[in-house]
Amino acid sequence: MASVARVLRATLLVAAAVVLEVGVTAAGQLTPPPAGVLQPLITTSELVVGRNRLAFALLRHGSLLADADVAVRVYDTRDQDAQLVAALPAPYYKLEVIEGGRQVHIHPDGTRHVHATPTDVQGIYVAQVSFERPGPWGLEILARTADGALESARLSINALEVSRTPVVGTPAPRSRNVIASDVSDLRQIDSSELPDHRLHQTRIADAIGQGKPQVIVFATPKYCTSRVCGPVLDVLRTLIPTYGKRVAFVHQEIWQGGPSQIIAPTVEEWSLRSEPWIFLVDGQGVIRAKFEGLTTRRELEPPLRRMLGLE
Repeated sequence: MASVARVLRATLLVAAAVVLEVGVTAAGQLTPPPAGVLQPLITTSELVVGRNRLAFALLRHGSLLADADVAVRVYDTRDQDAQLVAALPAPYYKLEVIEGGRQVHIHPDGTRHVHATPTDVQGIYVAQVSFERPGPWGLEILARTADGALESARLSINALEVSRTPVVGTPAPRSRNVIASDVSDLRQIDSSELPDHRLHQTRIADAIGQGKPQVIVFATPKYCTSRVCGPVLDVLRTLIPTYGKRVAFVHQEIWQGGPSQIIAPTVEEWSLRSEPWIFLVDGQGVIRAKFEGLTTRRELEPPLRRMLGLE
């Protein structure tokens, strides 16, 4: 994985790596800050009325900041004097497939290998923010570092009235995604270094018809602009040994036949314009949770267990 410090100003962690549509931007637009101050890198491409998972990285002095004590303040900016409406914690979730600063790739047979190149993408800050109306809002992100320094950054966002992507609590699209039995070579539908047959056995529509819960990941490891599709898939693979008999795990590539600018029909049906995405769908075909961008097992597992009635 390339060093984030070298490429993040281009596309790496901005707007969850918007790669599917020219002109789509993050919910929050940042004014480039002076060198050396805290810079949030928002990976959530849309914020809407209601509850949102606001995920972001923090850049400080050219490096990604990990494990800081972080909070998010939400301001109503309709009046000249902004009004503070919420102050929320933003815990740092470490990526479980990182060891010693290097990405651990998990093969379909369960074996592991550690990438030789170090990565500075080792986790993500997440705050659960809510907006009661559409329109402009202000966010202030405050971070206290290990040396005791307190830094902050402010940005403006626009909350949409309705999400463009499938909404939690609504029926999932009954997609007939291409699976392993439809192709002669799994690499036609999986750009992973070693395609995982376990993720290409189930059509979304068939699982819904059979009443089987699903974990569906939309990602393109080889061509991912954000560089986090591979780690997200590796996180997903860690869940298969525990939940594989209860849940259908489905991987859908973004592009049809590689980065040909032709978006796969299933991606179109789900109205996705960024990557990666993970959706949890219950046995009745209802979306129970969704995650955009870098996501950890620590975030995924609790809603998965609730969906399965294990908590």
